[in-house]
Amino acid sequence: MAIGKGVQYAGQFKLAECKLISSTGVVARLDTSVIEINIFENIFSQSLIVKLSILDTNNMVMNMPIVGQEYVKLKIVTPGVGEFDFTDNVFVVHRVSLRTDSSNSSQIYELSLVTPESLRNARTRVSKSYDDTVSNIVTSILRDERYINTNKEIHVDNTDVVRKFVAPNLRPNTFISHLTREATSAKYGGSPQYLFFENTRGFNFRVLDSLYSQPFKGEFVASEPALIEGENKTSNLEQDYRRIVNLSINNTNDTLISSMGGMLSSKLTTYNMYFKNFEETTFNYFDNFKDYGRIDQNPIYNNIVIDKFNNSIGDFSNARVHLHPSTQTDGLDNIGDNLYSDNQSEKWILHRRSKTLEMQGGLTMEIKIHGYCNIAVGDKVKLTLPVTGKDHGKSKVDTFYRDEFLITTLRHTFDLQERKHFTLMSVFKDSMPAEFKNVGSSKEPRGKRELIVNY
Repeated sequence: MAIGKGVQYAGQFKLAECKLISSTGVVARLDTSVIEINIFENIFSQSLIVKLSILDTNNMVMNMPIVGQEYVKLKIVTPGVGEFDFTDNVFVVHRVSLRTDSSNSSQIYELSLVTPESLRNARTRVSKSYDDTVSNIVTSILRDERYINTNKEIHVDNTDVVRKFVAPNLRPNTFISHLTREATSAKYGGSPQYLFFENTRGFNFRVLDSLYSQPFKGEFVASEPALIEGENKTSNLEQDYRRIVNLSINNTNDTLISSMGGMLSSKLTTYNMYFKNFEETTFNYFDNFKDYGRIDQNPIYNNIVIDKFNNSIGDFSNARVHLHPSTQTDGLDNIGDNLYSDNQSEKWILHRRSKTLEMQGGLTMEIKIHGYCNIAVGDKVKLTLPVTGKDHGKSKVDTFYRDEFLITTLRHTFDLQERKHFTLMSVFKDSMPAEFKNVGSSKEPRGKRELIVNY
Protein backbone atom coordinates (compact mmCIF):
# COMPACT_ATOMS: atom_id res chain seq x y z
CA MET A 1 0.00 0.00 0.00
CA ALA A 2 1.44 3.35 -1.06
CA ILE A 3 1.36 5.90 1.75
CA GLY A 4 1.55 9.60 0.95
CA LYS A 5 2.88 12.44 3.02
CA GLY A 6 1.40 13.69 6.26
CA VAL A 7 0.80 10.31 7.91
CA GLN A 8 2.10 10.16 11.49
CA TYR A 9 0.67 6.83 12.66
CA ALA A 10 -1.35 3.90 11.35
CA GLY A 11 -5.08 4.49 11.66
CA GLN A 12 -4.79 8.27 11.51
CA PHE A 13 -7.80 10.09 10.03
CA LYS A 14 -9.32 13.55 9.73
CA LEU A 15 -13.03 14.37 10.06
CA ALA A 16 -13.16 16.96 7.29
CA GLU A 17 -16.92 17.53 7.41
CA CYS A 18 -19.90 16.35 9.45
CA LYS A 19 -23.07 18.43 9.12
CA LEU A 20 -26.65 17.74 10.13
CA ILE A 21 -29.39 19.32 8.00
CA SER A 22 -32.74 19.31 9.81
CA SER A 23 -36.22 19.09 8.28
CA THR A 24 -36.69 22.78 9.14
CA GLY A 25 -33.59 23.78 7.17
CA VAL A 26 -31.37 24.42 10.19
CA VAL A 27 -27.77 23.24 9.66
CA ALA A 28 -25.59 22.14 12.59
CA ARG A 29 -21.91 21.19 12.57
CA LEU A 30 -21.31 17.93 14.40
CA ASP A 31 -17.50 17.94 14.15
CA THR A 32 -16.99 18.59 17.88
CA SER A 33 -20.05 16.60 19.02
CA VAL A 34 -19.34 13.24 17.43
CA ILE A 35 -17.74 10.65 19.71
CA GLU A 36 -17.61 7.73 17.30
CA ILE A 37 -18.56 6.93 13.71
CA ASN A 38 -19.25 3.41 12.45
CA ILE A 39 -19.78 2.65 8.76
CA PHE A 40 -21.13 -0.82 7.97
CA GLU A 41 -20.92 -2.65 4.62
CA ASN A 42 -22.24 -6.10 3.78
CA ILE A 43 -21.93 -7.99 0.50
CA PHE A 44 -25.48 -9.31 1.06
CA SER A 45 -26.95 -5.87 1.87
CA GLN A 46 -28.38 -3.31 -0.55
CA SER A 47 -27.59 -0.29 1.65
CA LEU A 48 -24.80 1.21 3.72
CA ILE A 49 -25.55 1.74 7.40
CA VAL A 50 -23.89 4.42 9.54
CA LYS A 51 -24.03 4.97 13.31
CA LEU A 52 -23.06 8.34 14.80
CA SER A 53 -22.55 8.53 18.56
CA ILE A 54 -23.21 12.10 19.66
CA LEU A 55 -22.32 13.98 22.85
CA ASP A 56 -24.93 16.77 22.76
CA THR A 57 -24.52 19.84 24.96
CA ASN A 58 -26.98 21.99 22.97
CA ASN A 59 -30.08 19.76 23.16
CA MET A 60 -30.25 19.50 19.37
CA VAL A 61 -32.88 16.76 19.60
CA MET A 62 -35.39 19.34 20.88
CA ASN A 63 -34.04 22.56 19.39
CA MET A 64 -33.51 21.59 15.74
CA PRO A 65 -35.51 19.23 16.22
CA ILE A 66 -34.21 15.76 15.23
CA VAL A 67 -37.22 13.65 14.25
CA GLY A 68 -35.82 11.16 11.68
CA GLN A 69 -36.10 13.38 8.58
CA GLU A 70 -32.60 14.84 8.62
CA TYR A 71 -29.67 14.58 6.24
CA VAL A 72 -26.01 14.18 7.18
CA LYS A 73 -23.06 15.28 5.08
CA LEU A 74 -19.93 13.34 5.94
CA LYS A 75 -16.35 13.46 4.74
CA ILE A 76 -13.52 11.49 6.34
CA VAL A 77 -9.96 11.53 5.07
CA THR A 78 -7.17 9.02 5.67
CA PRO A 79 -4.09 11.21 5.06
CA GLY A 80 -2.04 9.97 2.15
CA VAL A 81 -4.27 6.95 1.55
CA GLY A 82 -7.89 7.77 0.65
CA GLU A 83 -11.17 9.30 1.74
CA PHE A 84 -14.91 8.78 2.18
CA ASP A 85 -16.81 11.70 0.63
CA PHE A 86 -20.55 11.74 1.25
CA THR A 87 -21.09 15.48 0.81
CA ASP A 88 -22.92 15.15 -2.53
CA ASN A 89 -24.53 11.76 -1.87
CA VAL A 90 -25.63 12.25 1.73
CA PHE A 91 -27.03 9.95 4.41
CA VAL A 92 -30.53 10.10 5.91
CA VAL A 93 -31.31 9.94 9.63
CA HIS A 94 -34.04 7.38 10.23
CA ARG A 95 -33.82 6.88 14.00
CA VAL A 96 -32.49 8.37 17.23
CA SER A 97 -31.65 5.68 19.80
CA LEU A 98 -29.67 4.91 22.97
CA ARG A 99 -30.47 8.32 24.40
CA THR A 100 -29.09 8.84 27.92
CA ASP A 101 -28.11 11.81 30.09
CA SER A 102 -24.39 11.97 30.78
CA SER A 103 -24.65 15.05 33.05
CA ASN A 104 -27.06 17.88 33.85
CA SER A 105 -25.97 19.76 30.75
CA SER A 106 -25.31 17.01 28.17
CA GLN A 107 -26.72 13.83 26.76
CA ILE A 108 -25.45 10.99 24.59
CA TYR A 109 -27.43 9.39 21.81
CA GLU A 110 -26.94 7.52 18.56
CA LEU A 111 -28.09 8.63 15.13
CA SER A 112 -28.84 5.71 12.79
CA LEU A 113 -28.27 6.61 9.15
CA VAL A 114 -29.02 4.90 5.85
CA THR A 115 -28.56 5.91 2.24
CA PRO A 116 -31.49 7.83 0.64
CA GLU A 117 -31.89 4.99 -1.87
CA SER A 118 -32.90 2.72 1.00
CA LEU A 119 -35.77 5.03 1.91
CA ARG A 120 -36.84 5.40 -1.71
CA ASN A 121 -36.94 1.61 -1.91
CA ALA A 122 -39.22 1.53 1.16
CA ARG A 123 -41.60 4.09 -0.37
CA THR A 124 -42.04 2.74 -3.90
CA ARG A 125 -43.12 -0.40 -5.72
CA VAL A 126 -42.52 -1.70 -9.23
CA SER A 127 -45.50 -2.91 -11.27
CA LYS A 128 -44.12 -3.30 -14.75
CA SER A 129 -42.99 -5.80 -17.36
CA TYR A 130 -39.41 -5.80 -18.63
CA ASP A 131 -37.96 -7.28 -21.80
CA ASP A 132 -34.14 -7.06 -21.69
CA THR A 133 -31.01 -8.57 -20.20
CA VAL A 134 -31.01 -8.78 -16.41
CA SER A 135 -28.08 -6.37 -16.05
CA ASN A 136 -29.89 -3.72 -18.15
CA ILE A 137 -33.08 -4.13 -16.12
CA VAL A 138 -31.17 -3.70 -12.83
CA THR A 139 -29.43 -0.57 -14.13
CA SER A 140 -32.75 0.82 -15.34
CA ILE A 141 -34.40 0.37 -11.94
CA LEU A 142 -31.46 1.96 -10.11
CA ARG A 143 -31.53 5.03 -12.38
CA ASP A 144 -35.32 5.34 -12.78
CA GLU A 145 -36.61 8.53 -11.10
CA ARG A 146 -39.78 6.69 -10.03
CA TYR A 147 -37.84 4.03 -8.12
CA ILE A 148 -34.30 4.07 -6.67
CA ASN A 149 -33.18 7.18 -8.60
CA THR A 150 -29.51 6.98 -7.61
CA ASN A 151 -26.76 9.26 -8.90
CA LYS A 152 -24.01 7.05 -7.49
CA GLU A 153 -21.64 4.89 -9.51
CA ILE A 154 -23.10 1.56 -10.60
CA HIS A 155 -20.62 -1.27 -11.16
CA VAL A 156 -22.15 -3.92 -13.43
CA ASP A 157 -21.08 -7.27 -14.86
CA ASN A 158 -23.23 -7.75 -17.96
CA THR A 159 -25.59 -10.73 -18.21
CA ASP A 160 -25.95 -12.89 -21.29
CA VAL A 161 -29.52 -13.43 -22.55
CA VAL A 162 -32.72 -11.43 -23.06
CA ARG A 163 -35.41 -12.37 -20.58
CA LYS A 164 -38.99 -11.29 -19.95
CA PHE A 165 -39.92 -10.44 -16.36
CA VAL A 166 -43.00 -9.04 -14.69
CA ALA A 167 -42.62 -7.16 -11.40
CA PRO A 168 -45.90 -7.79 -9.49
CA ASN A 169 -46.03 -4.72 -7.22
CA LEU A 170 -42.69 -5.42 -5.54
CA ARG A 171 -40.28 -3.06 -3.82
CA PRO A 172 -37.43 -2.26 -6.25
CA ASN A 173 -34.72 -4.01 -4.22
CA THR A 174 -36.90 -7.09 -3.76
CA PHE A 175 -37.41 -7.30 -7.50
CA ILE A 176 -33.66 -6.84 -8.09
CA SER A 177 -33.00 -9.69 -5.63
CA HIS A 178 -35.24 -11.94 -7.74
CA LEU A 179 -33.37 -10.88 -10.86
CA THR A 180 -30.00 -11.49 -9.20
CA ARG A 181 -30.96 -15.06 -8.44
CA GLU A 182 -31.58 -15.84 -12.13
CA ALA A 183 -28.75 -13.80 -13.69
CA THR A 184 -26.04 -15.52 -15.73
CA SER A 185 -22.84 -13.85 -16.90
CA ALA A 186 -22.04 -12.89 -20.49
CA LYS A 187 -18.28 -12.77 -19.91
CA TYR A 188 -17.68 -15.60 -17.43
CA GLY A 189 -19.21 -18.62 -19.17
CA GLY A 190 -22.76 -18.16 -17.90
CA SER A 191 -21.72 -18.01 -14.24
CA PRO A 192 -24.77 -17.57 -11.95
CA GLN A 193 -22.76 -16.31 -8.97
CA TYR A 194 -24.24 -12.78 -8.95
CA LEU A 195 -24.46 -10.45 -5.94
CA PHE A 196 -26.21 -7.10 -5.54
CA PHE A 197 -24.84 -4.82 -2.83
CA GLU A 198 -23.87 -1.27 -1.96
CA ASN A 199 -20.44 -0.32 -0.69
CA THR A 200 -18.70 3.04 -0.21
CA ARG A 201 -17.95 3.20 -3.95
CA GLY A 202 -21.57 2.85 -5.08
CA PHE A 203 -23.94 0.09 -6.16
CA ASN A 204 -22.61 -3.24 -7.39
CA PHE A 205 -24.28 -5.87 -9.55
CA ARG A 206 -21.30 -8.19 -9.78
CA VAL A 207 -20.54 -11.81 -10.44
CA LEU A 208 -18.08 -13.54 -8.08
CA ASP A 209 -15.89 -14.59 -11.00
CA SER A 210 -15.29 -10.91 -11.76
CA LEU A 211 -14.54 -10.05 -8.12
CA TYR A 212 -12.07 -12.94 -7.96
CA SER A 213 -10.27 -11.72 -11.09
CA GLN A 214 -9.43 -8.34 -9.54
CA PRO A 215 -6.03 -7.75 -7.91
CA PHE A 216 -6.07 -7.81 -4.12
CA LYS A 217 -6.42 -4.40 -2.41
CA GLY A 218 -4.43 -5.10 0.74
CA GLU A 219 -1.87 -7.54 2.14
CA PHE A 220 -1.98 -8.30 5.86
CA VAL A 221 0.25 -10.31 8.15
CA ALA A 222 -0.23 -11.57 11.70
CA SER A 223 2.93 -10.13 13.30
CA GLU A 224 4.24 -7.99 16.11
CA PRO A 225 3.78 -4.19 16.01
CA ALA A 226 6.43 -2.27 14.09
CA LEU A 227 8.52 0.27 15.94
CA ILE A 228 8.31 3.80 14.54
CA GLU A 229 11.76 5.26 15.01
CA GLY A 230 14.07 7.64 13.19
CA GLU A 231 13.34 10.24 10.57
CA ASN A 232 12.17 7.91 7.79
CA LYS A 233 9.05 6.28 9.23
CA THR A 234 7.26 5.30 6.01
CA SER A 235 8.47 1.70 5.86
CA ASN A 236 7.45 1.12 9.47
CA LEU A 237 4.08 2.72 8.85
CA GLU A 238 3.49 0.36 5.95
CA GLN A 239 4.30 -2.55 8.25
CA ASP A 240 1.80 -1.25 10.82
CA TYR A 241 -0.90 -0.86 8.16
CA ARG A 242 -0.22 -4.43 7.03
CA ARG A 243 -0.28 -5.86 10.56
CA ILE A 244 -3.37 -7.77 11.70
CA VAL A 245 -4.27 -6.33 15.09
CA ASN A 246 -6.60 -9.17 16.01
CA LEU A 247 -8.15 -12.18 14.32
CA SER A 248 -10.65 -14.92 15.03
CA ILE A 249 -11.78 -17.89 12.95
CA ASN A 250 -15.57 -17.85 12.97
CA ASN A 251 -16.64 -20.74 10.79
CA THR A 252 -15.17 -23.89 9.43
CA ASN A 253 -16.87 -26.59 7.39
CA ASP A 254 -20.17 -27.87 8.79
CA THR A 255 -20.66 -31.13 6.93
CA LEU A 256 -24.19 -31.70 8.27
CA ILE A 257 -25.50 -28.34 7.05
CA SER A 258 -23.50 -28.61 3.83
CA SER A 259 -25.08 -32.00 3.09
CA MET A 260 -28.68 -31.14 3.98
CA GLY A 261 -28.53 -27.68 2.41
CA GLY A 262 -27.23 -28.79 -0.98
CA MET A 263 -23.73 -27.38 -0.93
CA LEU A 264 -22.14 -30.79 -1.53
CA SER A 265 -24.76 -32.43 -3.73
CA SER A 266 -28.30 -31.81 -4.95
CA LYS A 267 -30.79 -32.58 -7.70
CA LEU A 268 -33.13 -30.43 -9.81
CA THR A 269 -36.22 -31.75 -11.60
CA THR A 270 -37.34 -29.37 -14.36
CA TYR A 271 -40.94 -29.87 -15.53
CA ASN A 272 -41.64 -28.60 -19.04
CA MET A 273 -45.23 -27.35 -19.19
CA TYR A 274 -45.09 -27.06 -22.98
CA PHE A 275 -44.03 -30.64 -23.80
CA LYS A 276 -45.36 -32.19 -20.55
CA ASN A 277 -42.07 -33.89 -19.72
CA PHE A 278 -39.30 -33.49 -17.16
CA GLU A 279 -35.53 -33.53 -16.96
CA GLU A 280 -33.17 -34.06 -14.04
CA THR A 281 -29.95 -32.19 -13.35
CA THR A 282 -27.56 -33.14 -10.56
CA PHE A 283 -24.84 -31.21 -8.78
CA ASN A 284 -21.69 -32.74 -7.31
CA TYR A 285 -19.35 -30.45 -5.38
CA PHE A 286 -16.21 -32.14 -6.72
CA ASP A 287 -17.39 -32.76 -10.30
CA ASN A 288 -18.66 -29.19 -10.66
CA PHE A 289 -15.96 -27.50 -8.61
CA LYS A 290 -14.29 -25.76 -11.56
CA ASP A 291 -17.43 -24.93 -13.56
CA TYR A 292 -17.14 -21.28 -12.50
CA GLY A 293 -14.59 -19.00 -10.85
CA ARG A 294 -12.87 -19.88 -7.58
CA ILE A 295 -10.56 -17.78 -5.45
CA ASP A 296 -8.07 -20.67 -5.28
CA GLN A 297 -7.43 -24.03 -6.94
CA ASN A 298 -8.47 -26.81 -4.56
CA PRO A 299 -11.70 -27.83 -2.78
CA ILE A 300 -12.16 -27.16 0.93
CA TYR A 301 -13.47 -30.73 1.31
CA ASN A 302 -11.47 -33.89 0.64
CA ASN A 303 -12.59 -35.97 -2.36
CA ILE A 304 -12.18 -39.40 -0.78
CA VAL A 305 -14.27 -42.61 -0.67
CA ILE A 306 -16.43 -42.85 2.45
CA ASP A 307 -18.38 -46.13 2.01
CA LYS A 308 -18.31 -49.53 0.33
CA PHE A 309 -20.16 -48.16 -2.71
CA ASN A 310 -17.20 -45.88 -3.47
CA ASN A 311 -19.23 -42.74 -2.82
CA SER A 312 -17.67 -39.42 -1.86
CA ILE A 313 -19.62 -36.81 0.12
CA GLY A 314 -20.58 -35.23 -3.20
CA ASP A 315 -22.38 -38.29 -4.60
CA PHE A 316 -25.66 -38.07 -2.67
CA SER A 317 -27.87 -35.97 -4.97
CA ASN A 318 -31.03 -36.72 -2.97
CA ALA A 319 -29.64 -34.79 -0.01
CA ARG A 320 -31.35 -31.68 -1.44
CA VAL A 321 -33.99 -31.78 -4.19
CA HIS A 322 -35.58 -28.95 -6.20
CA LEU A 323 -38.54 -28.73 -8.58
CA HIS A 324 -38.84 -25.89 -11.12
CA PRO A 325 -41.20 -25.26 -14.08
CA SER A 326 -40.13 -24.45 -17.64
CA THR A 327 -41.74 -23.71 -21.05
CA GLN A 328 -38.54 -24.31 -22.97
CA THR A 329 -38.41 -25.16 -26.67
CA ASP A 330 -34.90 -25.18 -28.17
CA GLY A 331 -33.61 -23.12 -25.27
CA LEU A 332 -36.32 -20.46 -25.55
CA ASP A 333 -39.59 -19.71 -23.80
CA ASN A 334 -42.84 -19.57 -25.77
CA ILE A 335 -44.76 -16.47 -24.65
CA GLY A 336 -47.49 -15.54 -27.12
CA ASP A 337 -45.92 -14.97 -30.54
CA ASN A 338 -42.53 -14.08 -29.09
CA LEU A 339 -39.55 -16.18 -28.09
CA TYR A 340 -37.43 -15.30 -25.06
CA SER A 341 -34.67 -17.13 -23.27
CA ASP A 342 -35.81 -19.91 -20.98
CA ASN A 343 -35.40 -19.32 -17.21
CA GLN A 344 -32.33 -21.60 -17.40
CA SER A 345 -33.02 -22.97 -13.94
CA GLU A 346 -30.65 -25.88 -14.58
CA LYS A 347 -27.78 -23.35 -14.82
CA TRP A 348 -28.32 -21.42 -11.60
CA ILE A 349 -30.47 -23.11 -8.95
CA LEU A 350 -28.04 -25.81 -7.83
CA HIS A 351 -24.87 -23.75 -8.21
CA ARG A 352 -26.32 -20.70 -6.41
CA ARG A 353 -27.63 -22.82 -3.54
CA SER A 354 -24.23 -24.41 -3.09
CA LYS A 355 -22.39 -21.08 -3.29
CA THR A 356 -24.72 -19.35 -0.82
CA LEU A 357 -24.08 -22.02 1.81
CA GLU A 358 -20.38 -21.97 1.02
CA MET A 359 -20.18 -18.21 1.65
CA GLN A 360 -22.10 -18.47 4.91
CA GLY A 361 -20.41 -21.52 6.39
CA GLY A 362 -17.12 -22.09 4.62
CA LEU A 363 -13.67 -20.85 5.53
CA THR A 364 -14.35 -17.45 7.12
CA MET A 365 -12.58 -15.34 9.72
CA GLU A 366 -12.72 -11.87 11.22
CA ILE A 367 -9.66 -9.66 11.20
CA LYS A 368 -9.04 -6.25 12.69
CA ILE A 369 -6.57 -3.89 11.03
CA HIS A 370 -5.55 -0.24 11.18
CA GLY A 371 -8.17 1.40 9.00
CA TYR A 372 -7.92 3.27 5.74
CA CYS A 373 -10.59 4.51 3.37
CA ASN A 374 -9.88 2.74 0.08
CA ILE A 375 -11.00 -0.76 1.01
CA ALA A 376 -14.56 -2.07 0.69
CA VAL A 377 -16.67 -5.22 0.61
CA GLY A 378 -16.19 -7.06 -2.66
CA ASP A 379 -12.43 -6.43 -2.55
CA LYS A 380 -9.86 -9.17 -2.16
CA VAL A 381 -7.17 -9.16 0.51
CA LYS A 382 -4.12 -11.36 0.94
CA LEU A 383 -3.41 -12.86 4.36
CA THR A 384 -0.40 -14.54 5.92
CA LEU A 385 -0.98 -16.30 9.22
CA PRO A 386 1.54 -18.26 11.32
CA VAL A 387 0.94 -21.89 12.20
CA THR A 388 -0.62 -22.34 15.64
CA GLY A 389 1.18 -25.00 17.65
CA LYS A 390 3.79 -27.36 16.17
CA ASP A 391 4.61 -27.10 12.47
CA HIS A 392 6.05 -30.67 12.29
CA GLY A 393 8.98 -29.44 10.26
CA LYS A 394 6.80 -28.10 7.46
CA SER A 395 5.68 -24.59 6.54
CA LYS A 396 5.61 -21.93 9.24
CA VAL A 397 2.53 -20.46 7.50
CA ASP A 398 -1.04 -21.76 7.92
CA THR A 399 -1.89 -23.59 4.67
CA PHE A 400 -5.67 -23.38 5.20
CA TYR A 401 -6.00 -19.68 6.07
CA ARG A 402 -3.55 -18.00 3.76
CA ASP A 403 -3.35 -16.15 0.44
CA GLU A 404 -6.39 -14.40 -1.02
CA PHE A 405 -9.77 -13.89 0.66
CA LEU A 406 -12.90 -11.96 -0.34
CA ILE A 407 -14.26 -9.30 2.04
CA THR A 408 -17.93 -10.04 2.79
CA THR A 409 -18.68 -7.69 5.71
CA LEU A 410 -16.80 -4.65 6.90
CA ARG A 411 -17.05 -2.05 9.66
CA HIS A 412 -15.04 1.15 9.73
CA THR A 413 -14.79 2.54 13.27
CA PHE A 414 -13.59 6.12 13.75
CA ASP A 415 -12.90 6.94 17.40
CA LEU A 416 -12.90 10.74 17.67
CA GLN A 417 -11.54 10.72 21.23
CA GLU A 418 -8.57 8.46 20.51
CA ARG A 419 -8.25 9.75 16.91
CA LYS A 420 -7.90 6.18 15.70
CA HIS A 421 -9.49 4.40 12.74
CA PHE A 422 -9.83 0.62 12.84
CA THR A 423 -11.42 -1.70 10.30
CA LEU A 424 -13.05 -4.97 11.33
CA MET A 425 -13.87 -7.24 8.41
CA SER A 426 -15.11 -10.74 7.73
CA VAL A 427 -13.27 -12.49 4.93
CA PHE A 428 -14.14 -15.67 3.08
CA LYS A 429 -12.62 -18.15 0.67
CA ASP A 430 -14.25 -21.01 -1.23
CA SER A 431 -11.11 -23.00 -2.00
CA MET A 432 -7.60 -23.69 -0.77
CA PRO A 433 -4.13 -23.26 -2.25
CA ALA A 434 -2.96 -26.73 -1.21
CA GLU A 435 -4.33 -30.21 -1.89
CA PHE A 436 -5.09 -32.73 0.83
CA LYS A 437 -2.37 -35.34 1.39
CA ASN A 438 -4.15 -38.67 1.83
CA VAL A 439 -2.05 -41.37 3.50
CA GLY A 440 -4.61 -44.09 4.26
CA SER A 441 -8.19 -45.31 4.04
CA SER A 442 -10.93 -42.80 4.80
CA LYS A 443 -13.93 -45.13 4.93
CA GLU A 444 -16.15 -44.97 7.99
CA PRO A 445 -14.89 -47.36 10.72
CA ARG A 446 -17.75 -49.72 11.55
CA GLY A 447 -18.11 -52.55 14.02
CA LYS A 448 -20.12 -55.72 13.54
CA ARG A 449 -23.90 -55.50 13.11
CA GLU A 450 -25.67 -56.05 16.43
CA LEU A 451 -28.77 -58.14 17.07
CA ILE A 452 -32.33 -56.88 16.68
CA VAL A 453 -34.01 -57.40 20.07
CA ASN A 454 -37.82 -57.67 19.97
CA TYR A 455 -39.97 -57.26 23.11
